[in-house]
Amino acid sequence: MTNYGMVIDQERCIGCQACAVSCKQENNVPMGQFWNRVLTEGGDSVDTPSGGYPEDGGSGSLDMQYQPTACQHCENAPCVKVCPVNATYTRDDGIVEIDYDKCIGCRYCMAACPYNARVFNWDEPEHVPEGGTGDVSARPQGVVEKCTFCSHRVEEGLDPACVVNCPADARIFGDLDDESSTVSKYIDEYETNQLLEDRGTNPKTHYISGEMSPGRPQTSDKLESELDDVSPWSDGADDVPSDADASEGGQSGGGQHAIDGDAVPHVPSVKSGGDD
Repeated sequence: MTNYGMVIDQERCIGCQACAVSCKQENNVPMGQFWNRVLTEGGDSVDTPSGGYPEDGGSGSLDMQYQPTACQHCENAPCVKVCPVNATYTRDDGIVEIDYDKCIGCRYCMAACPYNARVFNWDEPEHVPEGGTGDVSARPQGVVEKCTFCSHRVEEGLDPACVVNCPADARIFGDLDDESSTVSKYIDEYETNQLLEDRGTNPKTHYISGEMSPGRPQTSDKLESELDDVSPWSDGADDVPSDADASEGGQSGGGQHAIDGDAVPHVPSVKSGGDD
């Protein structure tokens, strides 16, 4: 059975916020709300490093890391357990969704989520442009909403918008239950961690840190399972690029990275509307 999950290479993340912006645009997320955020680990203020600047010829100690965060689509989701009206549920493919027609706005799910991944529409949602953006209907006032792994795109055989639009190839989406999928091979190949593992929620987002992976160059917006070749960067013999592949693959670190007719640029479509 399909069990969707994501791998995010924090060593490749450059904190550009492209994932956050493309998520807002694709999912018609209202002004003032974010489903997908890039937090910083460093100084006491937002987007600031810890340590000191180099002085008098010294090397300095500045350091800042990025922590991309959204709904973790937990295997053992506490939000599902506490919803009194079963508005939050886990789909057969592992994606945690919200039935907005059932949501009564009690926000028990927000209190139960240890990742602060949910937002609540206190007011009537405001969109720019007023007609909204993307291919998802706006959610009404008084309901909770969150990342869906772009389930509307997944159902059409497409990768989530944040994966397609990551300019650093830091995000990989796929079937965790398929041993031959790239997400499974990356989890097996690299040292990964899950957020708040001690909570027992078993998140389906896995983070690579400490060793930069080759990443997944996007040559198509299709899901891996929809591609003719097993891997977009190899001949199918090995879905996890080797160091040799990385050195031959140029800046992106992958092997083949040819842009063909199905290629998707690493920028949102201008005609889809603006964002805040």
